[in-house]
Amino acid sequence: MWLINVLTLKLEEFWGERIPEYAILSHRWEDEEVSFKDMQYLKTARTKKGFFKIKKSCEQTQKDGHRYVWVDTCCINKESSAELTEAINSMFRWYEAAAVCYAFLSDVDYSPGRPTLGESIWFERGWTLQELIAPRSLVFYDHQWRSMGTKQTLSEVLMYRTGIDESVMHGEPLYHYSIAQRMSWASKRVTTRIEDIAYCLLGIFDVNMPMLYGEGMRAFQRLQEEIIKQSDDHTIFAWPIDDREQTSLLADSPAAFANCGTVRVWRGREGHFPFSMTNRGISIRLVVIPFLLDTYLAKLDCVDENLQPSTMKRMGIFLRRLSHDDQYARVRHEGQTFMHTNFTTWRSVLQGIERAAGREFKERDTGYRQMHVRHELLESTSGVFKMRFNGIRLDSDGLFNRSSSGSCPFTVVGCEWDSRKYTMLATRSKEFKHGLVGIVDLGAQDGKIQFVKLGFDLEFNPICFVATSKALISATRDDPLYLGSGTRDNSELVDPDPLRQYLFRTSFDRYGWSEEISTRRFRDLPKSEGLWALKGDRLNGLKVRLVSMESQEPSKIVAFIKIMKESIENQLVWVVYMDYEDNGKYF
Repeated sequence: MWLINVLTLKLEEFWGERIPEYAILSHRWEDEEVSFKDMQYLKTARTKKGFFKIKKSCEQTQKDGHRYVWVDTCCINKESSAELTEAINSMFRWYEAAAVCYAFLSDVDYSPGRPTLGESIWFERGWTLQELIAPRSLVFYDHQWRSMGTKQTLSEVLMYRTGIDESVMHGEPLYHYSIAQRMSWASKRVTTRIEDIAYCLLGIFDVNMPMLYGEGMRAFQRLQEEIIKQSDDHTIFAWPIDDREQTSLLADSPAAFANCGTVRVWRGREGHFPFSMTNRGISIRLVVIPFLLDTYLAKLDCVDENLQPSTMKRMGIFLRRLSHDDQYARVRHEGQTFMHTNFTTWRSVLQGIERAAGREFKERDTGYRQMHVRHELLESTSGVFKMRFNGIRLDSDGLFNRSSSGSCPFTVVGCEWDSRKYTMLATRSKEFKHGLVGIVDLGAQDGKIQFVKLGFDLEFNPICFVATSKALISATRDDPLYLGSGTRDNSELVDPDPLRQYLFRTSFDRYGWSEEISTRRFRDLPKSEGLWALKGDRLNGLKVRLVSMESQEPSKIVAFIKIMKESIENQLVWVVYMDYEDNGKYF
């Protein structure tokens, strides 16, 4: 560490425990700064404008009873990359260890009617953030080196100007504040070099990393990667997505945290799982709730105290599953980045899904899911950011054909039905509790298909339950034809009536599906003639031929079904096609 001897104005180098007590200067860089090389020739140094603050710092240091002072412009040999890296990584500690820090505000005239301290550009620079926080003793001086007060006496003014709590000015440890809060302090600050917006925050987060000038905003990503190596604070993910197509859990710059000054960590007794950066993105295990067609609401262990602090709503973010099962991207929903939900609501929804899903959900460890959230997508983004329709659209041909009068010759229940668009919108009140979107009653007779029950499982695979009128002969008016409530654990369903079993089943079953007897030909359920339970694939949909066991001709096809994703009015929608004949439309 190089220090200026205030008596000789010569640079002297010290190491480790030999470093003497010293003062330190905080300022913003301007024209004609004195360099390390200039200090070897004091005659040259004295001719530069920047020498004024060095001279005043030396004089003030001597008055305060110290012999040495450190000034960043001339006490770092920037021709040595090793020395520059060491200095940047050590700077917070150097300011923290200084006996006193002098903050020189060259654009402030401490006189009545002149610009006030808070108007100084010093508060807009990236490097001066740590220079404000780290020193135990900090004194402000105007352009004529007139004292304006200390950070303790000016703590209220500084709080309103910087957004930093007064307690920080009085020495409260930084680890009492979340990562998001500390990032918010830097959100409106700028640096000359792009990379410095990351490097200037190393001390704020107590991390170290090499300097790679030329890497651009990659430096800020590296900073966040270093932070998560030693912190499990979820608030590092609690920044809002802007209008750009961003998919990562990591922000592009501190500016993303501008409105995160009230976001704090929520710590429960159960704690949470560790997370890390991998070559497949951030690997993290979170509680998730199926929300909307390949999109999940993931719970973060943090709260925004600005939103009804008495209820302490947990913050949830939207994660969209990609083509690889373990890959996800962060997205917005209807322009919103977060959903704030009470902890009791999270628990209630999860318990409802557990009751409906039974054994399968218990195997999932009560809602936790291991995910890899990509920083950059390796696949086409054309469908990732497209809006999702929370339901299903029926094709207006085949079984769902409109009547000659234009009306719908069937009944739809369990959802919000739009007869004009032929869409079944899943009601929000269900909170995806049963995976049910809706039930179509075709009113058919003579053994034809009468009921079609549609929905999704926990993986957002499309599910289709089909029942013919013959299978309903034993049904009475008391049978829960439209409920599909799933309030009973599937493993406990012992009702001998196959129709009742069918109607009580939920989309979360992972066993007892119709058996494929040949290429995409499915028999009805064992011992349940006229009943089919079909599961598609979340990416490829479903395309099957239904074959009945009661048919004298095993090759005779009862119906054709196709469920596939389509883009309609800039939305991705699952569309269901059903007919008794193929007509080249299905296969």
